[in-house]
Amino acid sequence: LPETFCVDHWRCRFMSVTDGAPISHQQIIELLGRVNDAGLEFIKIENLCTFDGEPGFSLGQGQ
Repeated sequence: LPETFCVDHWRCRFMSVTDGAPISHQQIIELLGRVNDAGLEFIKIENLCTFDGEPGFSLGQGQ
């Protein structure tokens, strides 16, 4: 079909080098700027939050 697009879709997690340390919105903005400057596209972000030190999200494979 002419309206069908075949794409590569990747995901990554940007996490602090210090376990449990928060990532600021400014750090996320700067990272997305570097992604954009590299000529890559991004389509979505999701902020992964912790609650009382416990992750409010599922760990990725191998984490």
